[in-house]
Amino acid sequence: MNKSHIIKTIQLAKPEHIEWIKQGHQIINGAPQDQLKKPVDCTACQFGQWYYDEGLKLVNIPSLIALESLHKEIHLTYTALYYMTFDRRQKARSTLITAGEEVPVIEKNFRRKKLKNLEKKTVEMIIALDKITKKVDAMAERDFESGWFV
Repeated sequence: MNKSHIIKTIQLAKPEHIEWIKQGHQIINGAPQDQLKKPVDCTACQFGQWYYDEGLKLVNIPSLIALESLHKEIHLTYTALYYMTFDRRQKARSTLITAGEEVPVIEKNFRRKKLKNLEKKTVEMIIALDKITKKVDAMAERDFESGWFV
């Protein structure tokens, strides 16, 4: 692993997680389930795979280590929004409620809150990733030549 690899991986995490916000908006706007990304665990996304392998070895970048809980929250929030929406729709179909039914106001508010939380946490993650990128960029390349930080 070298400095440019770390920076590239961190930069790729931003659009990957912004996509969850876009998916959330589509859920709120009534997109069918088959047109949306299914939620994935935070260890399964591209960034999560890197983070739980190489990323956690960078122990001298505490802000990278602290990113774990925020990253988990993003994935859990999208998962809750997705399954709350589609499990309810499945239940409605199975009880013969018409497909054009109105969503209860409380449920709409819940979904909007989940989406707002998803947006907020993703923005926080992007800001954190930018700070981490600056820290890594400011480090000397020789700091990466000897291997992992331990």
